[in-house]
Amino acid sequence: MNQSKYLDSCIQILKGMLGDQSNELGSEQQRALAKEIRKLKSLQRQPKMSRDEVYRIVEEVALTVSKILQ
Repeated sequence: MNQSKYLDSCIQILKGMLGDQSNELGSEQQRALAKEIRKLKSLQRQPKMSRDEVYRIVEEVALTVSKILQ
């Protein structure tokens, strides 16, 4: 399933950001990033979700990550 592959790639990128010492993320930002990783993992485990639900969750993750990086 392509969705699973894409979600796994996103999770790995976010984990890389979380583990990268040069990012200098604060503890609140690290918690927010870890929360978004959990959202993507739970999405990956869902047997069936509507396309709208997937888009909504991915959009939330993207907005949170963009706020963290600003």
